[in-house]
Amino acid sequence: MKILWAFLFLLLNLQASDILDISLNEFAERVSKQNNVNIYIDEDFQEKIISLYIPETISNDELMTLFRSSVSSLGFSLSKRSNTYYLSKKSIASENVYIYKMKYDSFSDCENILKSYGVVYSYLKDSNSFTFKTLPNTFLEIQNYLDQVDVIQEQVMLKIMIFEYTDNNIKDIGVEFGSIYQSIDGGVKYALNALVGSISTNSPIISSNDYYFALKLLNEHKIINVRQFPYVLAKNNKTFKFEAVDNIPYLMQTTTTEATNTSQQDSYQYKDVGLKINGKSFIYDDFISLDLDLVVEDILSGSESNVPQTFKRVLQSNTNITYNQVLVLSGLKRIKTSKTDYSVPYISNIPYLGAIFKHESTNDEEINISISIEVINTKQNEGLSPPRTYEAQAE
Repeated sequence: MKILWAFLFLLLNLQASDILDISLNEFAERVSKQNNVNIYIDEDFQEKIISLYIPETISNDELMTLFRSSVSSLGFSLSKRSNTYYLSKKSIASENVYIYKMKYDSFSDCENILKSYGVVYSYLKDSNSFTFKTLPNTFLEIQNYLDQVDVIQEQVMLKIMIFEYTDNNIKDIGVEFGSIYQSIDGGVKYALNALVGSISTNSPIISSNDYYFALKLLNEHKIINVRQFPYVLAKNNKTFKFEAVDNIPYLMQTTTTEATNTSQQDSYQYKDVGLKINGKSFIYDDFISLDLDLVVEDILSGSESNVPQTFKRVLQSNTNITYNQVLVLSGLKRIKTSKTDYSVPYISNIPYLGAIFKHESTNDEEINISISIEVINTKQNEGLSPPRTYEAQAE
């Protein structure tokens, strides 16, 4: 295999001389003598001939550079250890199969690393490991990045409070609560307005002290009724969910006709109706960002079909909350249906006559719903007693 190095003439600004055909061994010998270095050749390269221009005078560095380029073009490598150069064939690295066992729940991040390197991988669920095939040097790079993302995920505790009230609750309290309202400071007033006020595009953020003081006032005067106050552990960039729903059964009838025979089959299906909260948290040093989807769904009375008809309200919110602050979402409404069935024992069971002694009524009441979310920094509270907060009794 012959390589023409005529371009060296232009680069070194030399006068042209006759072309020189030289073997790789002879070339290595000239480099060794002129640079006063040892060159070890581990194979017989006598048959490798190089065609190139070499001027009568050339510096040691230029000759070594020319030699390196020549051996690399022929598929060989030149390495140096101490004062000796080793000329050998380039080793072609082969791909090996590797297993990376994750310590934590970091599947998504590790998978993205493997995808960025374009390797073919498999996930072993039982051992929480990845297997993939790659070059040894590439594996070291991949392993380094996998170690960086395979860490304990940041997490915070979310305290969610759900409470209800009717407009009659506020009207009945009247002047008594009005005088108390006028005597409190601006922060608590703002909290009270947020708790029982209409919802706005700007989600109110309240300090936890003002929030719990306002909540205590409302509870003492029986204006609100706390329904739920669950604690949800939210991880960074992970979704969380909370549902407070009724599983409503309804009758489904299926009619099948074969030839002249018609048959009807009854079955029950179920539908979740109530409040659903879905969210994702993004955790930072001083605050978290919450993406929230809230769904409130009620059954409408008076449906003509067996399948329940529902009324759904959806709220989406994106808010930044610092620790020890409370996000309040109010103004959501739901319909509470109550049924009254009154009958006189024994007499009401008499055919025809008993209908006079029966009374059935349905009453729909509009309920206001408020939802608060407090962010508790789990790191900050490690080893400490739990924060002193007002806890209302849930039904």
